[in-house]
Amino acid sequence: MRKINNSYFPLQLLNRKKEYIFLFILLFSFAIPTQANESTLSEAPIFIDGDPINTKYLMRNGHLLVPALFLKNTGATVDWDAQYRSIVFQSKNVRFAAPLGKNYTDDYIQHLGTWVRNPLATATIEFGGDYFVPIVDIANKLGMKVKYDFSINRTFITTNIASPTITYRQAESREKLVAITYDDGPEDYYTPQILDILKDKGVPATFFVLGKQVKANPDLMERIVKEGHGLANHSYNHPDLRKNWSSVVRQEILSTQDELQRVVGKKPDLFRPPYGAYTKADAVVLNQIGMRNILWNVDTLDWSGNSAEDILSIIKRDTKPGAIILQHNFKENRMLDGAIEALPQIIDELKKQGYKFVTIQTLLSNP
Repeated sequence: MRKINNSYFPLQLLNRKKEYIFLFILLFSFAIPTQANESTLSEAPIFIDGDPINTKYLMRNGHLLVPALFLKNTGATVDWDAQYRSIVFQSKNVRFAAPLGKNYTDDYIQHLGTWVRNPLATATIEFGGDYFVPIVDIANKLGMKVKYDFSINRTFITTNIASPTITYRQAESREKLVAITYDDGPEDYYTPQILDILKDKGVPATFFVLGKQVKANPDLMERIVKEGHGLANHSYNHPDLRKNWSSVVRQEILSTQDELQRVVGKKPDLFRPPYGAYTKADAVVLNQIGMRNILWNVDTLDWSGNSAEDILSIIKRDTKPGAIILQHNFKENRMLDGAIEALPQIIDELKKQGYKFVTIQTLLSNP
C-alpha cells in the first residue's frame, strides 16, 4: 500500500449492508433545480459551534448540499484530488474522499492502511463552479453533531474541534507600546518613502510581506531587515484563504517562507491572512506550520484613499496600549498618498502621548 499524500486509492469491495439514519433537512418546500443558473442559488446561515456562517446551498433528493469548502469552517481540512476527481476531508484521525458525481465515500482505515467504500445519502455534484456535498453526511462522518431546528429553519453543527491557533488583534500591555504594521509589499513606490520616514523618526515597524513581492524586490526586502524592522508572512499571492483548498493555503505560506529564507535568511513565525479572512481549517494549517495569527485593532482604512487628516483622526480615536495598527504598502492606483503624509504625524502624535513604537515580535513578548 502506497503512502497517502492528499490522494487515495479506492478499493473495489463487496457491497455490505449498513443501516444509516439520514437527517432530512427542509429549508423550503421546493428543491432548487440543478440546471439553474448560479445566481438563483439561495443563501442561508448555518451555525457552526454557535456562530452563523452564510453559505450558498441547494437541495437534492431532499438533502441539503453546500460547497465543499464551506466545511473548512468546521476545522476540517478540505482538498481536491485531481487524479481521482475527489474532495478529500480530514479532521483529527478521520480521513475520507468523496468522488465527484458519486453517492459514496472512500474512507481511509488508518490501522489497516486501506480504503473502505461507504454510501452517501446523495451524490456530490459540480454546480456553478463549486463542488457541492451533502453536509449532514459529511459532518457526521467527521465526527460532528448536526441538528436542524424546525422552529427557526436553521441548521446547527457542533464540531468538537477547538481552534488551535491563538489570534492576536492586540497585545495585553501594561506599557504604552504600539506596533505599526504594513501589508502587501514590498514595492518600489511607497515602501522606500515609508522606510525613509521610519528611519528619520527612529521608529520600527513590522512588514507583512507577499512572497511574490519579496521575489520582485529583494533589495527592498534586505533594507527592511537591515534597518531593524519586524518581518512577517502575508501569503505568496494574496488569495482569500477561505476560497482555497487547504493544500493551497499551506503552499501559499510555505512558498513565502522559502522566498524569505532565500532573500534574507529568515523565516518568521508571524502570519496575517489576506483581508484578515480565514477559516478554522486555515488556523489548523497555521498551527501545523508553527505560525502565530496576527490581525489588528486599529484600521486606518488607508487602502481606500483616506486623507492624512482622516487617518490621523482614526489613530487618535482608536489607539490604546498594545494596539496593532494596520497600514499598507502597495502601489496600485496610488491610493496611499494620504497614508504617507500622515505617517510622520502619527509618529509625532503617539510619541507625544507617551507611546513607544515596537515590532510585533517585541509587542507580544512584553506582557
